[in-house]
Amino acid sequence: MPSYHSKISETTEVVFEEACGCALMPFRTETRGPAPPCNPGTEDIIDETIAFFRANVFFRNFEVKGGADRTLIYLTLYFQQCLVKCERCTSPEAASKELSTLAMKAVTSPGEPGWVLGGMYPSGKSKQEGDSFKAYFKQAREEIGRRVVPLMYSGEGGTKNKWWQAFSKRKFMGKELRD
Repeated sequence: MPSYHSKISETTEVVFEEACGCALMPFRTETRGPAPPCNPGTEDIIDETIAFFRANVFFRNFEVKGGADRTLIYLTLYFQQCLVKCERCTSPEAASKELSTLAMKAVTSPGEPGWVLGGMYPSGKSKQEGDSFKAYFKQAREEIGRRVVPLMYSGEGGTKNKWWQAFSKRKFMGKELRD
């Protein structure tokens, strides 16, 4: 069974700007940052990350078909990291605070010490490209944090959703982000 790849780059004629091999795709957010705005009512890369997460997390390998897939991989790994953080929190408020703190941590870019995805991502050709990568994914991390909490605490009376909670122990491609 093949993994799920980003469909956004296939369904649009728009060529997305790239940084370190990742497509800088639009998403819906109120957070200021470099991400292009997304058309209201359309699925964005974060929606795809959430929709494909439970299927993709079972795969140890993921064939990269382009920059959109690299973006999806990073966001999937970050989403998994958010689920792990939520696992330790007892309330949606505590989880929001924890995920906000996590999103503010420094983002490591390809080629820097601490980058866990090895050669799957090319290093930035310039400092500016590395900075674009970091700024885009910092904004994406903040938005994922906002979207994770309602999913994870969607049970009766704000309790944890056991169907999402169960996936906090899985590792996509056997990897996890360390930042």
